[in-house]
Amino acid sequence: MCSTFWESWVTSAVSHMANLRSSLSENLKITNLLHCDASWKARMSRSTRHRPASLAPTAASRVCSFARQAASSSVCSSKSRLMSSFSVRFFQPAVVEQRAPLEMSLTCALSGEVPEVAVVSPVSGAVFERRLIEKHLANSDTDPVNGEPLTVDQLVELKTPKFVRPRMPAATSVPGLLKLFQDEWDATMLETFKLRQHVDKVRQELSHALYQHDAACRVIARLTRERDQARQALAALQAQGAAAGAAAAGGGADGAMEVEGGQSGISAAVADNITKTSKTLSKGRKKRTKAAELATADDIKAFTKTQSFPGLHSSNSTITALDLHATNDNLVLTAGGDKKAVLLDRAQGSVVAEFKGHSKKVSGALLHPTEDLALTCSHDNTVRVWNVKDASCVHTIAAHSKKVQGLSLHPTGDYVASAGDDAHWAFSDLHTGQTLVSVSSDSTPLTSVQFHPDGLILATGTQNSLVRIWQVKEQADLKVFEGHEGAITAIAFSENGYYLATAAEDARVKLWDLRKLDNFHTIELPEKAAVSALHFDYSGSYLAVGGSGLRVFGTKSWDEIAAFDMGAVSGAKFGTNARMLAACGGDRAVSILS
Repeated sequence: MCSTFWESWVTSAVSHMANLRSSLSENLKITNLLHCDASWKARMSRSTRHRPASLAPTAASRVCSFARQAASSSVCSSKSRLMSSFSVRFFQPAVVEQRAPLEMSLTCALSGEVPEVAVVSPVSGAVFERRLIEKHLANSDTDPVNGEPLTVDQLVELKTPKFVRPRMPAATSVPGLLKLFQDEWDATMLETFKLRQHVDKVRQELSHALYQHDAACRVIARLTRERDQARQALAALQAQGAAAGAAAAGGGADGAMEVEGGQSGISAAVADNITKTSKTLSKGRKKRTKAAELATADDIKAFTKTQSFPGLHSSNSTITALDLHATNDNLVLTAGGDKKAVLLDRAQGSVVAEFKGHSKKVSGALLHPTEDLALTCSHDNTVRVWNVKDASCVHTIAAHSKKVQGLSLHPTGDYVASAGDDAHWAFSDLHTGQTLVSVSSDSTPLTSVQFHPDGLILATGTQNSLVRIWQVKEQADLKVFEGHEGAITAIAFSENGYYLATAAEDARVKLWDLRKLDNFHTIELPEKAAVSALHFDYSGSYLAVGGSGLRVFGTKSWDEIAAFDMGAVSGAKFGTNARMLAACGGDRAVSILS
């Protein structure tokens, strides 16, 4: 019964095979026929494994016999009996050579695949997929095969029959399909892993950005808090100074500040003049821009000595101070140890006037910017106001009981401040010669004095290395800057009003921020280097430091721009747009650098 079943199954299979072969075209490739025979043989071999062992040889021989007969009858009828048996067809490749030649298909020179729309390049003769070659020519106008110039218009389209891509060999069986599915799964997992990595990286970047934003917010909050605290402290100091000034004016002399009697004091009219001038200057400063003619750092580096004027003072004295006219760089005023001051016109190379009258060394000299006036101070305890035209003394201000060491002109042009060894600074009207107020905080001698560009405050330097900031109208001691060693030798405010530069016998120049009231930078000079002069140019871009030679620093980075070996320098001033430097020193000569 089992044998009858297998015989009927084989008969139906052979009949199905014969019908399938008869439906094939005559030009069916022999490889497909061989593949079908091999698959049939494999199927028969698998089916025999499930039969009883006694029937396996008989069934197998019958299956092979029927298969050979069916294949032989089907093929021979259409191809004049190409093969006589399955075994002969499988083991004789010579039969393949007797078949009709296979049709040749075009392949793309870029992808190696059969193109859907084939085009040929007349330059190289190569065949391309139109889509790929157009993308290539969009980036490069050359043939990808030989590199010759090629355009899209030169491509020739080939008229080919529509190509139907065959099924992949790996997709013709269940194991092949499983492998394809496994490969797709692996690729999906790898892509998912890469996406997770990218997400983690983006999360880290976002976290870092949020951290930076949070840190920036905290820094801004801290700076805002410090600014508010500084403003509150300044307001408290101003209130305290005003109260102290009122107490002193009312006879209360218990404070640290002492105002000399006998002066008329700063009246409401004088205070109003100071306030109006400050507002005008501050408003104009905000609108001011740097001049296009301002000297650059390279220009200053190229400075050389272009003029020298020796012999202005006697051979046994030195030049102690120097000043340039604010609007006329040709006018240079010098003070000397020979008890006189000299006004030089460097354009003409001649002396315009000599101011004689002091009985001792002249320690400071200034030129009025808008009037024909000159001011000097001396170790004879006096300040003198001179008429430039006839070199006559207009006023003698006797506000000090000891040597006068420093002099500064108020921005209004109406008042002058002086400081001396008597530990006082005096505020005087230069048109009347009257001292309005004389102020002292202790018994320490003062070495220098300088008005702020707005005129509301002034700074004084002392012998005990302190720098004090005073409010002019109320004479309030607002702030004390500490940090130097030795006597203060020079003070200078920047024209923008933000910075104060101070120098002392410790070979250091300290920069103070008046907005934060602290020392933000210190310039360290060579050991034992003296500093006797400081000056900012009008734009506030450069700082000249005179002493043991002459140095120029930039105010952005505070780096040294240039250094000039000139020996001992006692005075230094920038000219208009920092295009020249005037300096004087122990050689009793005025040197012009440009």
